[in-house]
Amino acid sequence: MEKSFRQSMRWLHTYSGLIVGWLLFAVFVTGTSSYYRDEINLWMKPELHKSKPSEKTLDIAQKKALEVFEKSNNLYVTLPNSRSNVISMFYQENSKNREKEIKQKRVSENKTSQKRKKGKRVFKYYDASTAEEIKPRETLGGNFLYRFHFELYNIPRFTARWIVGIATMSMLVAIITGIIIHKRIFKDIFVFRPKKGVRSWMDLHILPAVAALPFHIMITYSGLVLFMRLMMPWAMDTAYNGDFREYREDINKLQTKSLQEDTLRKMDNKGKRIDKSPLEPAITQESLKKILNQASIHWPDNIGGFTLSKERKQVIVEVRPKKASTIFSSKFEREALKYDGKTAKLISKNIPPSSNSIIINTHTALGSLHMARFADSTLRFIFFICGLSGVVLAGSGLILWIEKRKKKYEKKKSFGFWLVEKLNLGTIVGIFIAIGVYFIANRIIPAFEENRQSLEINAFFLAWLFSYIHAFLRDTKKAWIEQLIAATLIFIFIPIINIITTTKSFDTFINRDSLHFYFDLYFIISAAIFALASYILFKRTKRSLQC
Repeated sequence: MEKSFRQSMRWLHTYSGLIVGWLLFAVFVTGTSSYYRDEINLWMKPELHKSKPSEKTLDIAQKKALEVFEKSNNLYVTLPNSRSNVISMFYQENSKNREKEIKQKRVSENKTSQKRKKGKRVFKYYDASTAEEIKPRETLGGNFLYRFHFELYNIPRFTARWIVGIATMSMLVAIITGIIIHKRIFKDIFVFRPKKGVRSWMDLHILPAVAALPFHIMITYSGLVLFMRLMMPWAMDTAYNGDFREYREDINKLQTKSLQEDTLRKMDNKGKRIDKSPLEPAITQESLKKILNQASIHWPDNIGGFTLSKERKQVIVEVRPKKASTIFSSKFEREALKYDGKTAKLISKNIPPSSNSIIINTHTALGSLHMARFADSTLRFIFFICGLSGVVLAGSGLILWIEKRKKKYEKKKSFGFWLVEKLNLGTIVGIFIAIGVYFIANRIIPAFEENRQSLEINAFFLAWLFSYIHAFLRDTKKAWIEQLIAATLIFIFIPIINIITTTKSFDTFINRDSLHFYFDLYFIISAAIFALASYILFKRTKRSLQC
């Protein structure tokens, strides 16, 4: 037991951050990247870059949607926006007759024990000017980094989420104890003393922590709230006997306010339809166009997409805006207008929050904050910068642990100190090398190579593994410099490889989409940071050898 409360908090702060620090660093890096998940997805599918939105875009989307809608019961259409330049569609192929599915859902007493077979997930992309179907290369793109952020990879989902959840709880403990142990927390935001050894690393650790403290508290706590059902399931398990689907249905009932209650055909208590009229839903291009025109009056120049859903004889058209106008919009409760597909009559208008439940609305708001669903380009960039401050916070904390104990343990040859030193290098530089290799693999693997999606991910992990192996085999000081140089070269080569593989002439290079220039700028800045860090370390190592 430490001598005082503050010393106890200091010990707790140190080891709650260290034990899970390497995982937290990876979570921060991939989570921060996920703020631009859509942009990364687009960059990693260069076949989509030729699409340009035009006056014909909406008409093309309507026509193609009705063609594709014949293959599924639900079709999700997204129009071009500031983060995408194509018309994209998503649906699941019918796996069985719709009436049998509804009957099974109503009649079955043990829904949780029966797994529902899902049809194949299908994504389609269309040029927003020519209506040509575009078939991009197979890649997970930014979705891989997003999923890794909270589910890791190739680990059972619940196990992975528990691991990340425990690390997140440790992060919250580290933040709270960090606030307690720093007496001059607000003065420290304006202090940075370079070339002062441990003191410089302390300043580098404190400055981003204090500058973005509200963000760090919000992002950590909201992350735990998103894991609420996983980490604290007892109330739901008790009330619903572990049936999450029934729990979700009750939540949806609280969130939905409909102007028309009879959109689904009535069924008797045996699950059979009373109305024996044909099941074929009716919708035409004229009625769909009328619906979108009505929605445009409500959201001028802000139609983001629409969903077509077959509900017995009726087709429901749900129109949604490009930009959410409220922080209470979520995956389960979208800001939307619902219309009858045949008559173009408004069925319901949902502007979240539609629930009076403070608990639901708080949960939704925290989820939107964590994922920046409501953010425009400026606010998203601010979230990204705050995320980078978390990367610096986690990385400098790991290095600070080493710097504070270097004199004590370097001569003693402590295994624990040696292990932390090696893991720091493999994690802090290694994950950036892995991400850089992931981007390069996307360009150099043939576009339609079989299993290329897996090859990209394998390249990511092999590069990361090589960073750890190199860290353990080489002298630590030399390994830091070598890996930073490797990261510099990788990131400087990404825009070069991108230009070589995606442009055929100087004109196509000049007329590239602005997305390319933003990514090129990011890669060049990253390379410059790695180069500067390797130069500083080289000069420092050279000076220490001379002494």
